Amino acid sequence: MSEITIMKGNIKLTADRKELIEVVETHDGVVFNFKEGLQLYQIDNNMPGHVKQRMSNSADAFEKGKLIFNLNDYNVPVKVDVT
Repeated sequence: MSEITIMKGNIKLTADRKELIEVVETHDGVVFNFKEGLQLYQIDNNMPGHVKQRMSNSADAFEKGKLIFNLNDYNVPVKVDVT
């Protein structure tokens, strides 16, 4: 099963990968847009632009496998598990 996991602090949100529509860069963070109108808005004025781009590009490029967004780690903000 393909799924998406978003981690921030002690919070861990997991959903079916098909539910994620897009990850959008904003001036003050990123927005995860899901089906049914659900939005998860991560406000982080210190988030580097390349981190936002990596998350957005990963959501678009990897349609299969597990996507793991770690909002705690700017060095490895997203991982793809294709197993």
